[in-house]
Amino acid sequence: MAAPRVGVCGLGLIGGSALLALQAAGLDVRGCDVWPDPRTWSEAQGAPADGSPEATARAVDVLLLCVPPHAAAKVAAAALAANPDVVVVDTASVKGPVVDEIRARAPQDAGRFLPAHPLAGGERGGFAAARADLLDGATWAICPPADDPDGVVDTTATLLRAAPVLDALGARLLACTPEDHDRALAATSHAPHVVAGVLAEVAAGPPTGGPLAAVLSGGGLRDMTRVAAAPSGLWAEILHANADATADVLEATADRLRAAADDLRSGDRDRLQTGWERGSAAHDAVATARWSNVAWEPLAVDDGWTGLLELGQRGVVVRHLTDAGDGRVVGERGASGG
Repeated sequence: MAAPRVGVCGLGLIGGSALLALQAAGLDVRGCDVWPDPRTWSEAQGAPADGSPEATARAVDVLLLCVPPHAAAKVAAAALAANPDVVVVDTASVKGPVVDEIRARAPQDAGRFLPAHPLAGGERGGFAAARADLLDGATWAICPPADDPDGVVDTTATLLRAAPVLDALGARLLACTPEDHDRALAATSHAPHVVAGVLAEVAAGPPTGGPLAAVLSGGGLRDMTRVAAAPSGLWAEILHANADATADVLEATADRLRAAADDLRSGDRDRLQTGWERGSAAHDAVATARWSNVAWEPLAVDDGWTGLLELGQRGVVVRHLTDAGDGRVVGERGASGG
């Protein structure tokens, strides 16, 4: 089969990096952005660029959508309407609201909308910070098409059409529902960004901190507050879109911090040490699941999204998915995820 033609709509950090990576992989790629500067940058990289998603959608087979969550469904609906054959893969960091909106805006086209989210990024945004290796080896949450968010009915046809593009980006795919994605990201990304800002504020200002404390700060504070430098406008939007799940995590975090403060004030060293050891064990478990090297082994799934979602629940990543021609999806799975 011929390699798919790919469009990248939204040429910020993620979109710009995807464009560079797809070019490096030898795919036919074109950019898209409503602003002229990103289009000029795309053309300087040798990739033609359009000013509208409709124009790009008509010229490609797969459109990678890298716009903020509030714009994702609107832009996707326009692209889907412009080309009845294009598959749209989004990258927004919240999935439930985007899926709900695309189902309302374009119910007849929702089966060609594949919700996704690459776990990659940086403190600096924009195409100027883009680099070809940013997404290489990144874990991507991948959800069933928007017309069947729970993966009960839909086939894997849309996923398999997008798979060569994801492979070219070096993606490790973790299948999940939009609801499960948003609940997980509240704990692993959205609430931690809020906590990082709070820690920085407590260290930098009175009565707990100030200029002296700032100069005396160590690597621990630097590492724990790194993401507080992320753009406030984008993150206010993300937090608003995943408000309830993030609030649940923040309340649970606050409860544990209050318990630790009580242990300190009461002098209960044993309880404080036990809590520390629980946190250390949790850290090791997350690090092993997320950052350890993946050993790959053959994969064959004969029940489509149901089987992929079951693997996802166990933390098993997959890649190189293709149609075996007999109803099965074959590829590779991570051996370390269970």
